[in-house]
Amino acid sequence: MIKYNIGLLLVLSIIVTLFTGCSSDKKSPIEEQPQKQAEIQPKEDRDPSYIELEKIMNEAKKGKIQESAFTIFESTTELVKADMGEPDKVDQAGEGFYATYEKKQVVFGYNIGGEIFDIRSYSPKLHEITEEVVKHSYGEPDVIRKVNDESIYVYKVGANVELKIIISNQSKVIDHVSVYNPQRIEAIAYLLDIKGESPHLSKKSWESMMKWRKEIVEFSKGQNHMYMNGPNVKKVALTFDDGPDSTVTPGIINVLDRYKVKGNFFFLGSQINQYPEVVKEAYDRGHLVLSHTYNHIELTKIGREEIRKEIKDTGEAIKSIIGKEPAILRTPYGSTNQEVADAVRSEEYSIVLWSIDSLDWAQKDPDVIVDNVVNHIRNGDIILMHSDSDEYDTYEALPTIIEALQNQGYEIVDLETLLGVKAYK
Repeated sequence: MIKYNIGLLLVLSIIVTLFTGCSSDKKSPIEEQPQKQAEIQPKEDRDPSYIELEKIMNEAKKGKIQESAFTIFESTTELVKADMGEPDKVDQAGEGFYATYEKKQVVFGYNIGGEIFDIRSYSPKLHEITEEVVKHSYGEPDVIRKVNDESIYVYKVGANVELKIIISNQSKVIDHVSVYNPQRIEAIAYLLDIKGESPHLSKKSWESMMKWRKEIVEFSKGQNHMYMNGPNVKKVALTFDDGPDSTVTPGIINVLDRYKVKGNFFFLGSQINQYPEVVKEAYDRGHLVLSHTYNHIELTKIGREEIRKEIKDTGEAIKSIIGKEPAILRTPYGSTNQEVADAVRSEEYSIVLWSIDSLDWAQKDPDVIVDNVVNHIRNGDIILMHSDSDEYDTYEALPTIIEALQNQGYEIVDLETLLGVKAYK
């Protein structure tokens, strides 16, 4: 019996030893799992480029970029300026205007109403991401556009959101990214014809004026930094040419102040040195002091260097009084062609004309001037009047014009507010 038990124990011991030996080299499923996960972990989870692209896509779906809290759905240039101050520069290109903040490496594209429709990032981190990685991460784009030496990969990431990846054709890396809302571009198409009549013009003069109006509106469509009117919002601007003088201009300033509205004075350089105190008063009271050239001559009838001299001399005269050079010009008589437009832009000025002509220079009757403005008013109108010593009737008509516009719900603003462009350099 004892022998039998000893034998049984030996058999059991051998079996246990064999089972343990067979199992000692084999890992349990729990031990295998971490090793398996490490083997199938995607490369992009460890690559900073893929991580950055994921962040870019997530922010784009919200209508924004990582470097900015503003969005392409609700933000405006007014909000951007309140937070970030004035941009380093503003350019016009194709679909709108672009405000560059160099230190932040961010550019905001906005329409004529000041609505942000495009936010661009030029972060140095982007320059480490290759075209190959973009395609591997995002897949093939919905659209590929070739512009100059760049390829634009467009990914539609929402109903009104496009993520654009701009890639250099030379380096094959990202130059910048853009989050874009095409719906907000529509306001740019708002272009008004010029209104205003006078019974005192001859038939020949009237026909000539109507011909010019049609031509200048058409010409403005293809021009950068040229404005005939503001956006389709209930805001308008009052503008005054040919001052300053010693009576009418100060009177107009007083009227504007009384109604707490801002005016825009296109002063002549030849008049500025005669009445510097009036120029300073206009500026100190918050109105815009802008350029109407030095000698009030038709710029289309002189050469490019003469045009630039007219602009420079006036700019220097204004700067000597208010400490700032204007960045907005109104060409005398509205006389503008391509050579004039190019010369003005080379001096970093915008051209602002008008969409309502009060024709105060042709009719010496305050009631007619009032009717000419009030009966034609539309959203975004820029109204042409004059503030030289011959236009006392304009001064008399102004209170009635302001009251009528305000009663109709229009906000009277300066051109910088209406157009979203810099008034001064």
